[in-house]
Amino acid sequence: MSDPNKEVLDKAVEAVEAKLDEKIQQYEGQLKEAGSASNELRDEVKALSEKAQSLASIEDFEGVSERIKDIEQKIAEGFKSAYEPTPSVGQSLVDSEAFAAFKDGTSPRLRINIQNNTIIGEEGSPQEPADTLVPADRLPGIVPGAFRSLNVLDFVPMGGTNSNSIEYTKESSWTNDAAETAEGGSKPESDLSFELVNEPVRTVAHWIKVSKQVLDDAPALQSYIDRRMRHGIRKRLQTQVLKGNGTSPNLTGLDQTGNHTAFAPTTGENEFDALNRAKYAVIAADYEPNFIFLNPADWGAMERLKVSSSDDRYLVASANAAVSYLNGGLTPMVWGLPVVASNDVASGKFYLGDRNAMQVFMRSGAIVEMFEQDETNVQKNLLTIRAELRAALAVFVPASIQYGDLTA
Repeated sequence: MSDPNKEVLDKAVEAVEAKLDEKIQQYEGQLKEAGSASNELRDEVKALSEKAQSLASIEDFEGVSERIKDIEQKIAEGFKSAYEPTPSVGQSLVDSEAFAAFKDGTSPRLRINIQNNTIIGEEGSPQEPADTLVPADRLPGIVPGAFRSLNVLDFVPMGGTNSNSIEYTKESSWTNDAAETAEGGSKPESDLSFELVNEPVRTVAHWIKVSKQVLDDAPALQSYIDRRMRHGIRKRLQTQVLKGNGTSPNLTGLDQTGNHTAFAPTTGENEFDALNRAKYAVIAADYEPNFIFLNPADWGAMERLKVSSSDDRYLVASANAAVSYLNGGLTPMVWGLPVVASNDVASGKFYLGDRNAMQVFMRSGAIVEMFEQDETNVQKNLLTIRAELRAALAVFVPASIQYGDLTA
């Protein structure tokens, strides 16, 4: 005769088994879809586990304890599968049927889709690469901005001074009346006059503010700022040498009246004609020209001039061209004079003459200094960086420099 208590216990064990199977499947499904299970489901699984433990304590009936052990094992296996990590992309590739077919040569191509819990390296809308998982490949140093060539300054003679102004005496006029004279006759009188010229030393300066922390944390930035600040004031000096209007605090540049001889272009002449006439005007004044300053756009247009409307050959390439190149094409020459192309020269204008007719006198070269005691720097942990130079321009012989329009 069967034991009624044994039957009751068997039914209880069967109920736990069935319920446990159902809850473990739900648990695994929620983990795969959402990455976690609900609190309610967690509580149900926990309650079933505790009920299984209470049934496991009953060891009076043969075979029941073994079935309880099976339930405990099922609980353990259920949780293990629920926490099974998502296979890596590499593992998914190796385990795929497509890889097996590709490996044994039955398929020439390999393509798989990784969908569940996909981790991607892009964010936002539209998506862009993010550095959350993949760090950016940070390049060392600083990519510099444009530094204008200071080739005009490189061409102008430089000197020094210990004063705040440059004074020099120059010939203002010369009338040569030297002539043959008969014995006992009156000799002709020539005329020579001078003038005193004063060129004040001017200051060119600028400043920026930076934090102390950024200079401490990025040592390369300090040298870059120093270089940028020095270039800035020298670039401005180059502009002043060419185009300073002479009104304080400006220098008096080469394009100002009194610092050159005006060139008048002739209708019908091209740029090469104008430069040739200017060259020989300087020679006619008994000076030796040795430079041409041009705007790069103008020089490029001159290089592109054709022989004629029906002849596509470039003038600069013809056998009798006025143009030649030195240093592997780096130094162009027009009528035997070196061309210095600078964006600081106004478009459509040119300077041609003898570089020895002028000089820049430096009272103080480019100096970069840092100051902490400035405005609210101490409160804000800032530094003021200042760069400045002091210089004057002297043009000794205006007749040796031709300046004007390239064409009429």
